[in-house]
Amino acid sequence: MNRVLATSSRYYSKRVSQVLNELSTALPGVEKVVRGKQSYKDLLEEAILRGARYILLVFSRHGNPSALRVIDVERRAWFPYELAISGVKTREDMPAFVLRKPRAASAAIVDYTASELPDILMTIFGYPLLFSAELDKIKGRYDTIVLVRGSPGRYIIELIDGSDLGPRGLILKIKAIKLIRNAQNIV
Repeated sequence: MNRVLATSSRYYSKRVSQVLNELSTALPGVEKVVRGKQSYKDLLEEAILRGARYILLVFSRHGNPSALRVIDVERRAWFPYELAISGVKTREDMPAFVLRKPRAASAAIVDYTASELPDILMTIFGYPLLFSAELDKIKGRYDTIVLVRGSPGRYIIELIDGSDLGPRGLILKIKAIKLIRNAQNIV
């Protein structure tokens, strides 16, 4: 499992803050950091001090999360993929009340897409990747199950409670996986 610092672009909204809170609670190894006026170089220094492998940035547009970008701390460069977000559903948006759970200690990624998205998530977070696993068979083995389903242009990432297979919180709709050809160095 990789250690990941999660933060936002400099100007973020309450909605982005909710997404960061849910990511840091549901995904083991993810720690929310308030960015403030820190530059990318300052974020890199903080990540090194905290022993993080990656920095996950949630970008926003008109107050809503619009993209996930990652900085590879060891290479001091952008990760070559960007996940474009078309929609977000937090615990507060769910039709039924979803209790806040304690911080997760274990997680696995379950892939129903046979695409590159689960591989990208596995690289960033370091969780085991299970292909087309029956959820009932892995129930109780992990605190969080990162369920990836859909098709290109309509991917859905759901964070599911591993103990009861109910919602753990966040649901992300991913409209595109963009390859960043010139992933420039940060420093």
